[in-house]
Amino acid sequence: MNLIKQLALGLTLATGASAASTFSDILVSPLAIPDHDANGILRALVVSGLAVNTRYTLDLSLNIQGTGYGGYVGDLYAYLAHQTPAGSYDMAVLLNRPGRSVLLPAGYDDGGLNITLSDRAAYDIHTYQSQFHELTGDGILVGTWQPDRRLADPDTVVSGDERASATLDDLVNSLVTPDPNGTWYCFIADMETGGTMQLNSWSMTLAAVPEPANALALAGLLASGLLLRTRRRGCQRRRRAQQGREN
Repeated sequence: MNLIKQLALGLTLATGASAASTFSDILVSPLAIPDHDANGILRALVVSGLAVNTRYTLDLSLNIQGTGYGGYVGDLYAYLAHQTPAGSYDMAVLLNRPGRSVLLPAGYDDGGLNITLSDRAAYDIHTYQSQFHELTGDGILVGTWQPDRRLADPDTVVSGDERASATLDDLVNSLVTPDPNGTWYCFIADMETGGTMQLNSWSMTLAAVPEPANALALAGLLASGLLLRTRRRGCQRRRRAQQGREN
């Protein structure tokens, strides 16, 4: 590997690339989401072994599919909640009736979702049909999207409602003592009659983010080391050339 490639790789590692840990809720079989029932379903996932006082990014994968005569994405309401070992509790809205608006009160009629929700995505899941989007052959939305974050009542929410400022990552990082460990809860409800759905799987991926000062320091040390290595190689080549002329 040449020096330029080594420097590029080192800078990438220093400024953000880090090992990610994925935690999955193991479902023995798909779990039915009760139709037109605000009580919905609640799943718990225990996370342990991750560093405290470290910033993390959080991405959530969600696979929901229609059953029977097919699902209806616009019926769905979902949130993610986190309870730390110290007892702190917070939540973020993942889905709030996708597509529901003044002109489309029933929301989008696609048959399901197999998506990742991430603060780093380009577009809001609530308005995905107005953006470039991809559906599988059986009408399942795929891709990576921003969480909905609308706190409005699912019975009245519309696309123009204000989104909460707190992001998905803030569930980990907004605490006085950031701690990704503890119990994470995923709640999903089908808020309208017709179009039954089931939860196939959900998982979370947490990746530690290096502190900027540490990343810059590491990048500087790496650059200095590569520069010193280059100078040493230059001196060695000059000495060999001098020896060749003397011989």
